[in-house]
Amino acid sequence: MHRTFNVFTPEVIENPYPQYAELRESAPICRLEPYDAWGVTRYDDVVHVLKHPELFSSSGTFQARVRMQDERLQREPLIISEVNVISTDPPIHTQLRKLISGAFTPRAIARLEERVRAIATEHIDRILAKDTFDLMEDLAVPLPVTVIAEMLGVDPSLRADFKRWSDDAVNAGIGRLGDGEVEHILRSRREMRAYFREALAERKRRPREDLIGDLLRGEGEYGALTEDDVLGMVVLLLVAGNETTTNLLGNGIATLLDHPDALRRLREDPALIPGFIEEVLRYDGPVRMLTRRATQDVTLAGITIPKDSIVMPIVASANRDPAQFPDPDRFDITREQRGHVAFGHGIHFCVGAPLSRLEGRIAFEEIFRRLPPFSREPGPLMWNPSVSLRGLKSLPLRFDRSAPAA
Repeated sequence: MHRTFNVFTPEVIENPYPQYAELRESAPICRLEPYDAWGVTRYDDVVHVLKHPELFSSSGTFQARVRMQDERLQREPLIISEVNVISTDPPIHTQLRKLISGAFTPRAIARLEERVRAIATEHIDRILAKDTFDLMEDLAVPLPVTVIAEMLGVDPSLRADFKRWSDDAVNAGIGRLGDGEVEHILRSRREMRAYFREALAERKRRPREDLIGDLLRGEGEYGALTEDDVLGMVVLLLVAGNETTTNLLGNGIATLLDHPDALRRLREDPALIPGFIEEVLRYDGPVRMLTRRATQDVTLAGITIPKDSIVMPIVASANRDPAQFPDPDRFDITREQRGHVAFGHGIHFCVGAPLSRLEGRIAFEEIFRRLPPFSREPGPLMWNPSVSLRGLKSLPLRFDRSAPAA
Protein backbone atom coordinates (compact mmCIF):
# COMPACT_ATOMS: atom_id res chain seq x y z
CA MET A 1 0.00 0.00 0.00
CA HIS A 2 1.51 3.29 -1.09
CA ARG A 3 1.28 6.41 1.05
CA THR A 4 -1.00 9.10 -0.43
CA PHE A 5 -0.54 12.83 -0.08
CA ASN A 6 -3.27 15.38 -0.84
CA VAL A 7 -1.60 18.44 -2.37
CA PHE A 8 -4.75 20.58 -2.17
CA THR A 9 -5.64 20.66 1.53
CA PRO A 10 -5.67 24.15 3.11
CA GLU A 11 -2.83 23.12 5.43
CA VAL A 12 -0.61 22.08 2.51
CA ILE A 13 -1.40 25.21 0.49
CA GLU A 14 -0.53 27.35 3.52
CA ASN A 15 2.62 25.51 4.65
CA PRO A 16 3.58 22.25 2.92
CA TYR A 17 7.03 21.92 4.49
CA PRO A 18 6.15 19.82 7.59
CA GLN A 19 4.35 17.33 5.34
CA TYR A 20 7.28 17.26 2.92
CA ALA A 21 9.63 16.45 5.81
CA GLU A 22 7.42 13.57 6.91
CA LEU A 23 7.23 12.20 3.37
CA ARG A 24 11.00 12.38 2.84
CA GLU A 25 11.41 10.32 5.99
CA SER A 26 8.63 7.75 5.65
CA ALA A 27 7.38 7.77 2.05
CA PRO A 28 9.90 9.40 -0.31
CA ILE A 29 7.91 8.11 -3.29
CA CYS A 30 4.18 8.61 -2.72
CA ARG A 31 0.87 8.84 -4.52
CA LEU A 32 -0.43 12.39 -5.04
CA GLU A 33 -4.12 13.23 -4.66
CA PRO A 34 -6.23 14.44 -6.38
CA TYR A 35 -3.70 13.88 -9.17
CA ASP A 36 -3.22 10.37 -10.48
CA ALA A 37 0.53 10.84 -10.10
CA TRP A 38 3.64 9.82 -8.19
CA GLY A 39 5.38 12.37 -5.96
CA VAL A 40 9.16 12.38 -5.52
CA THR A 41 10.37 14.18 -2.40
CA ARG A 42 14.09 13.57 -1.73
CA TYR A 43 16.78 15.74 -3.29
CA ASP A 44 18.81 12.94 -4.90
CA ASP A 45 15.70 11.34 -6.40
CA VAL A 46 14.36 14.66 -7.70
CA VAL A 47 17.71 15.43 -9.37
CA HIS A 48 17.77 11.92 -10.86
CA VAL A 49 14.31 12.45 -12.39
CA LEU A 50 15.28 15.84 -13.84
CA LYS A 51 18.65 14.63 -15.17
CA HIS A 52 17.22 11.68 -17.11
CA PRO A 53 14.70 12.76 -19.76
CA GLU A 54 15.10 9.38 -21.43
CA LEU A 55 13.45 7.83 -18.34
CA PHE A 56 11.28 10.76 -17.26
CA SER A 57 9.98 12.50 -20.35
CA SER A 58 8.38 15.93 -20.60
CA SER A 59 6.40 14.85 -23.67
CA GLY A 60 2.72 14.29 -22.98
CA THR A 61 2.80 16.01 -19.60
CA PHE A 62 0.84 19.05 -20.75
CA GLN A 63 -2.13 16.97 -21.88
CA ALA A 64 -1.89 14.94 -18.69
CA ARG A 65 -2.40 18.12 -16.66
CA VAL A 66 -5.28 19.20 -18.93
CA ARG A 67 -7.03 15.86 -18.35
CA MET A 68 -7.16 16.59 -14.61
CA GLN A 69 -9.24 19.73 -15.12
CA ASP A 70 -13.00 20.17 -15.28
CA GLU A 71 -14.27 18.45 -18.46
CA ARG A 72 -15.70 21.77 -19.70
CA LEU A 73 -12.21 23.29 -19.55
CA GLN A 74 -10.78 20.23 -21.31
CA ARG A 75 -13.06 20.89 -24.30
CA GLU A 76 -11.54 24.37 -24.73
CA PRO A 77 -7.91 24.26 -23.54
CA LEU A 78 -5.86 27.45 -23.35
CA ILE A 79 -3.06 25.94 -25.42
CA ILE A 80 -3.81 23.43 -28.17
CA SER A 81 -0.23 22.57 -29.13
CA GLU A 82 2.21 20.56 -27.00
CA VAL A 83 5.18 21.88 -28.99
CA ASN A 84 6.81 24.13 -26.39
CA VAL A 85 9.93 24.22 -24.22
CA ILE A 86 8.13 22.72 -21.23
CA SER A 87 6.38 19.73 -22.85
CA THR A 88 8.96 18.43 -25.34
CA ASP A 89 12.14 16.35 -25.32
CA PRO A 90 15.21 16.66 -27.57
CA PRO A 91 15.64 17.26 -30.43
CA ILE A 92 12.50 19.46 -30.60
CA HIS A 93 13.14 20.91 -27.15
CA THR A 94 16.71 21.80 -28.16
CA GLN A 95 15.49 23.68 -31.26
CA LEU A 96 12.78 25.56 -29.37
CA ARG A 97 15.13 26.55 -26.58
CA LYS A 98 17.66 27.81 -29.09
CA LEU A 99 14.99 30.06 -30.62
CA ILE A 100 14.41 32.00 -27.40
CA SER A 101 17.71 31.61 -25.55
CA GLY A 102 19.26 34.67 -27.22
CA ALA A 103 16.94 36.91 -25.20
CA PHE A 104 18.22 35.41 -21.94
CA THR A 105 22.02 35.38 -22.41
CA PRO A 106 24.08 37.19 -19.74
CA ARG A 107 24.76 40.03 -22.19
CA ALA A 108 21.09 40.39 -23.12
CA ILE A 109 20.03 40.34 -19.46
CA ALA A 110 22.68 42.91 -18.52
CA ARG A 111 21.25 45.26 -21.16
CA LEU A 112 17.86 45.07 -19.38
CA GLU A 113 19.17 46.31 -16.02
CA GLU A 114 18.54 50.00 -16.65
CA ARG A 115 14.99 49.39 -17.88
CA VAL A 116 14.13 47.02 -15.01
CA ARG A 117 15.39 49.58 -12.49
CA ALA A 118 13.35 52.34 -14.13
CA ILE A 119 10.17 50.23 -13.84
CA ALA A 120 10.95 49.33 -10.22
CA THR A 121 11.66 52.99 -9.37
CA GLU A 122 8.36 54.08 -10.90
CA HIS A 123 6.42 51.66 -8.67
CA ILE A 124 8.46 52.43 -5.56
CA ASP A 125 7.71 56.15 -6.09
CA ARG A 126 3.98 55.37 -6.03
CA ILE A 127 4.32 53.19 -2.93
CA LEU A 128 6.12 55.98 -1.06
CA ALA A 129 3.09 58.23 -1.47
CA LYS A 130 0.97 55.82 0.61
CA ASP A 131 0.75 54.78 4.24
CA THR A 132 -0.30 51.24 3.36
CA PHE A 133 0.40 49.19 0.25
CA ASP A 134 0.08 45.69 -1.15
CA LEU A 135 3.51 44.42 -2.18
CA MET A 136 1.96 42.04 -4.71
CA GLU A 137 -0.35 44.51 -6.41
CA ASP A 138 1.99 47.51 -6.21
CA LEU A 139 5.33 45.94 -7.18
CA ALA A 140 5.67 42.15 -7.32
CA VAL A 141 3.03 41.75 -10.06
CA PRO A 142 3.54 44.79 -12.33
CA LEU A 143 7.37 44.70 -12.47
CA PRO A 144 7.89 41.26 -14.12
CA VAL A 145 4.68 41.50 -16.17
CA THR A 146 5.86 44.78 -17.69
CA VAL A 147 9.34 43.40 -18.40
CA ILE A 148 8.17 40.21 -20.14
CA ALA A 149 5.50 42.13 -22.09
CA GLU A 150 8.18 44.49 -23.43
CA MET A 151 10.46 41.54 -24.27
CA LEU A 152 7.62 39.85 -26.17
CA GLY A 153 6.78 43.11 -27.90
CA VAL A 154 3.19 43.43 -26.65
CA ASP A 155 1.54 46.42 -25.02
CA PRO A 156 2.67 46.56 -21.35
CA SER A 157 -0.23 48.88 -20.49
CA LEU A 158 -2.42 45.77 -20.67
CA ARG A 159 -0.47 44.22 -17.78
CA ALA A 160 -3.62 43.87 -15.63
CA ASP A 161 -5.14 41.69 -18.36
CA PHE A 162 -1.89 39.73 -18.77
CA LYS A 163 -1.77 39.03 -15.04
CA ARG A 164 -5.45 38.01 -14.89
CA TRP A 165 -5.01 35.69 -17.87
CA SER A 166 -1.83 34.28 -16.35
CA ASP A 167 -3.42 33.65 -12.95
CA ASP A 168 -6.41 31.94 -14.56
CA ALA A 169 -4.01 29.74 -16.53
CA VAL A 170 -2.09 28.49 -13.49
CA ASN A 171 -4.98 28.35 -10.99
CA ALA A 172 -7.50 26.42 -13.10
CA GLY A 173 -7.53 23.71 -10.46
CA ILE A 174 -8.41 20.04 -10.58
CA GLY A 175 -11.77 18.34 -10.99
CA ARG A 176 -15.26 19.80 -11.04
CA LEU A 177 -15.64 23.57 -10.69
CA GLY A 178 -18.65 25.84 -10.26
CA ASP A 179 -20.38 27.11 -13.38
CA GLY A 180 -19.34 30.70 -12.72
CA GLU A 181 -15.70 29.75 -12.22
CA VAL A 182 -15.65 27.70 -15.44
CA GLU A 183 -17.19 30.56 -17.42
CA HIS A 184 -14.67 33.02 -15.95
CA ILE A 185 -11.71 30.82 -16.93
CA LEU A 186 -13.11 30.14 -20.43
CA ARG A 187 -13.70 33.87 -21.00
CA SER A 188 -10.14 34.58 -19.88
CA ARG A 189 -8.76 31.92 -22.24
CA ARG A 190 -10.74 33.28 -25.20
CA GLU A 191 -9.52 36.82 -24.54
CA MET A 192 -5.91 35.70 -24.24
CA ARG A 193 -5.98 33.60 -27.41
CA ALA A 194 -7.71 36.35 -29.39
CA TYR A 195 -5.23 39.00 -28.24
CA PHE A 196 -2.15 36.97 -29.09
CA ARG A 197 -3.52 35.66 -32.39
CA GLU A 198 -3.97 39.28 -33.45
CA ALA A 199 -0.48 40.11 -32.13
CA LEU A 200 1.01 37.31 -34.23
CA ALA A 201 -0.89 38.43 -37.32
CA GLU A 202 0.30 42.02 -36.83
CA ARG A 203 3.89 40.87 -36.34
CA LYS A 204 3.77 38.89 -39.59
CA ARG A 205 2.64 42.06 -41.36
CA ARG A 206 5.31 44.19 -39.66
CA PRO A 207 8.23 42.07 -38.32
CA ARG A 208 10.13 43.35 -35.26
CA GLU A 209 13.10 42.35 -33.14
CA ASP A 210 11.54 40.80 -30.04
CA LEU A 211 10.68 37.39 -28.62
CA ILE A 212 7.56 37.01 -30.77
CA GLY A 213 9.68 37.88 -33.80
CA ASP A 214 12.21 35.20 -32.76
CA LEU A 215 9.46 32.58 -32.59
CA LEU A 216 7.94 33.59 -35.91
CA ARG A 217 11.34 33.31 -37.55
CA GLY A 218 11.52 29.82 -36.09
CA GLU A 219 8.22 29.02 -37.77
CA GLY A 220 10.00 29.61 -41.05
CA GLU A 221 13.39 28.15 -40.15
CA TYR A 222 12.24 24.79 -38.86
CA GLY A 223 9.09 24.45 -40.91
CA ALA A 224 7.65 22.47 -38.03
CA LEU A 225 6.15 25.27 -35.93
CA THR A 226 2.50 25.95 -36.62
CA GLU A 227 0.71 29.12 -35.57
CA ASP A 228 -0.72 27.16 -32.63
CA ASP A 229 2.83 26.16 -31.62
CA VAL A 230 3.97 29.79 -31.65
CA LEU A 231 0.84 30.89 -29.78
CA GLY A 232 1.47 28.27 -27.09
CA MET A 233 5.09 29.36 -26.70
CA VAL A 234 4.08 33.02 -26.35
CA VAL A 235 1.47 32.18 -23.71
CA LEU A 236 3.95 30.07 -21.74
CA LEU A 237 6.63 32.76 -21.89
CA LEU A 238 4.17 35.34 -20.59
CA VAL A 239 2.99 33.11 -17.75
CA ALA A 240 6.44 31.85 -16.73
CA GLY A 241 7.95 35.30 -17.24
CA ASN A 242 5.81 36.87 -14.55
CA GLU A 243 4.69 34.18 -12.10
CA THR A 244 8.20 33.14 -11.04
CA THR A 245 9.52 36.60 -10.16
CA THR A 246 6.21 37.71 -8.65
CA ASN A 247 6.34 34.76 -6.24
CA LEU A 248 10.04 35.29 -5.52
CA LEU A 249 9.39 38.88 -4.44
CA GLY A 250 6.31 38.09 -2.35
CA ASN A 251 7.77 35.00 -0.69
CA GLY A 252 11.02 36.87 -0.04
CA ILE A 253 9.44 39.81 1.76
CA ALA A 254 7.03 37.58 3.71
CA THR A 255 9.99 35.48 4.86
CA LEU A 256 12.01 38.54 5.87
CA LEU A 257 9.17 39.86 8.00
CA ASP A 258 9.47 36.61 9.98
CA HIS A 259 13.26 37.11 10.19
CA PRO A 260 13.83 40.77 11.16
CA ASP A 261 17.56 40.31 11.76
CA ALA A 262 18.00 39.26 8.13
CA LEU A 263 15.97 42.26 6.98
CA ARG A 264 18.15 44.59 9.05
CA ARG A 265 21.34 43.09 7.59
CA LEU A 266 20.05 43.47 4.04
CA ARG A 267 19.20 47.13 4.62
CA GLU A 268 22.70 47.68 5.97
CA ASP A 269 24.58 45.68 3.34
CA PRO A 270 23.00 45.34 -0.15
CA ALA A 271 25.91 43.09 -1.19
CA LEU A 272 24.07 40.32 0.69
CA ILE A 273 21.08 40.50 -1.69
CA PRO A 274 22.23 37.90 -4.28
CA GLY A 275 22.85 35.32 -1.53
CA PHE A 276 19.52 36.21 0.07
CA ILE A 277 17.73 35.59 -3.27
CA GLU A 278 19.28 32.12 -3.56
CA GLU A 279 18.22 31.34 0.00
CA VAL A 280 14.63 32.46 -0.68
CA LEU A 281 14.60 30.27 -3.80
CA ARG A 282 15.72 27.33 -1.66
CA TYR A 283 13.72 28.04 1.50
CA ASP A 284 10.35 29.07 0.03
CA GLY A 285 10.74 29.21 -3.74
CA PRO A 286 8.15 30.09 -6.38
CA VAL A 287 7.73 26.54 -7.74
CA ARG A 288 6.39 23.59 -5.77
CA MET A 289 6.65 20.74 -8.24
CA LEU A 290 7.26 19.83 -11.89
CA THR A 291 5.72 17.17 -14.13
CA ARG A 292 7.26 14.26 -16.04
CA ARG A 293 6.10 10.95 -17.56
CA ALA A 294 7.83 7.61 -16.98
CA THR A 295 8.94 6.13 -20.31
CA GLN A 296 9.33 2.66 -18.80
CA ASP A 297 8.93 0.89 -15.47
CA VAL A 298 11.47 2.59 -13.22
CA THR A 299 12.43 2.05 -9.58
CA LEU A 300 13.13 4.92 -7.19
CA ALA A 301 13.77 4.50 -3.44
CA GLY A 302 12.62 0.90 -3.70
CA ILE A 303 9.28 1.76 -5.34
CA THR A 304 8.56 0.74 -8.94
CA ILE A 305 6.75 3.43 -10.92
CA PRO A 306 4.90 1.90 -13.89
CA LYS A 307 5.51 2.99 -17.47
CA ASP A 308 3.48 6.02 -18.63
CA SER A 309 2.77 7.13 -15.06
CA ILE A 310 2.85 10.85 -14.32
CA VAL A 311 5.76 11.65 -11.99
CA MET A 312 5.95 14.93 -10.08
CA PRO A 313 9.37 15.82 -8.64
CA ILE A 314 8.59 18.09 -5.68
CA VAL A 315 11.43 20.60 -5.96
CA ALA A 316 10.22 22.52 -2.88
CA SER A 317 10.71 19.35 -0.82
CA ALA A 318 14.11 18.63 -2.37
CA ASN A 319 15.24 22.11 -1.35
CA ARG A 320 14.51 21.30 2.31
CA ASP A 321 16.22 17.88 2.27
CA PRO A 322 18.70 17.69 5.19
CA ALA A 323 20.79 15.21 3.21
CA GLN A 324 21.70 18.11 0.88
CA PHE A 325 21.15 21.23 3.03
CA PRO A 326 22.28 21.15 6.68
CA ASP A 327 19.61 22.46 9.05
CA PRO A 328 17.29 23.03 6.04
CA ASP A 329 14.44 24.70 7.92
CA ARG A 330 16.73 27.51 9.08
CA PHE A 331 16.60 30.63 6.90
CA ASP A 332 20.19 31.83 6.46
CA ILE A 333 20.97 34.55 3.90
CA THR A 334 24.70 33.74 4.15
CA ARG A 335 24.23 30.00 3.64
CA GLU A 336 26.76 28.35 1.36
CA GLN A 337 24.71 27.40 -1.68
CA ARG A 338 24.65 23.72 -2.55
CA GLY A 339 22.65 23.39 -5.73
CA HIS A 340 19.00 24.15 -4.99
CA VAL A 341 16.57 23.06 -7.72
CA ALA A 342 14.12 25.98 -7.53
CA PHE A 343 14.67 26.64 -11.25
CA GLY A 344 14.79 22.95 -12.14
CA HIS A 345 17.82 20.97 -13.25
CA GLY A 346 19.22 19.46 -16.42
CA ILE A 347 18.06 20.26 -19.95
CA HIS A 348 14.86 21.94 -18.73
CA PHE A 349 16.62 24.30 -16.31
CA CYS A 350 14.57 27.51 -16.45
CA VAL A 351 15.76 29.59 -19.41
CA GLY A 352 14.47 32.72 -17.69
CA ALA A 353 16.37 32.19 -14.42
CA PRO A 354 18.89 35.00 -15.14
CA LEU A 355 16.01 37.42 -15.80
CA SER A 356 14.22 36.44 -12.59
CA ARG A 357 17.42 36.89 -10.58
CA LEU A 358 18.02 40.32 -12.16
CA GLU A 359 14.46 41.48 -11.47
CA GLY A 360 14.66 40.17 -7.92
CA ARG A 361 18.00 41.82 -7.20
CA ILE A 362 16.90 45.21 -8.50
CA ALA A 363 13.51 45.10 -6.78
CA PHE A 364 15.02 44.15 -3.42
CA GLU A 365 17.77 46.78 -3.80
CA GLU A 366 15.15 49.48 -4.31
CA ILE A 367 12.93 48.18 -1.50
CA PHE A 368 15.75 48.12 1.07
CA ARG A 369 17.27 51.38 -0.10
CA ARG A 370 14.16 53.52 -0.39
CA LEU A 371 11.27 52.16 1.65
CA PRO A 372 10.96 53.06 5.34
CA PRO A 373 10.44 50.21 7.82
CA PHE A 374 7.17 48.34 7.22
CA SER A 375 5.19 45.57 8.83
CA ARG A 376 2.42 43.21 7.81
CA GLU A 377 -1.18 44.20 8.25
CA PRO A 378 -3.01 41.85 10.68
CA GLY A 379 -4.49 38.68 9.21
CA PRO A 380 -3.33 35.37 7.74
CA LEU A 381 -1.31 35.16 4.55
CA MET A 382 -3.47 34.21 1.57
CA TRP A 383 -1.75 31.76 -0.80
CA ASN A 384 -2.78 31.03 -4.39
CA PRO A 385 -4.34 27.54 -4.68
CA SER A 386 -1.87 26.29 -7.27
CA VAL A 387 -0.34 22.83 -7.14
CA SER A 388 2.72 23.70 -9.21
CA LEU A 389 3.45 27.24 -7.98
CA ARG A 390 3.73 28.80 -4.52
CA GLY A 391 2.86 32.46 -4.25
CA LEU A 392 0.76 34.95 -2.34
CA LYS A 393 -2.52 36.45 -3.53
CA SER A 394 -1.71 39.62 -1.62
CA LEU A 395 0.74 40.96 0.96
CA PRO A 396 -0.74 44.03 2.67
CA LEU A 397 1.93 46.12 4.42
CA ARG A 398 1.96 49.28 6.52
CA PHE A 399 4.76 51.82 6.91
CA ASP A 400 5.99 52.61 10.38
CA ARG A 401 7.30 56.04 9.49
CA SER A 402 8.02 56.92 13.13
CA ALA A 403 10.46 54.05 13.53
CA PRO A 404 14.16 54.55 12.81
CA ALA A 405 15.37 52.81 9.66
CA ALA A 406 16.43 49.25 10.42
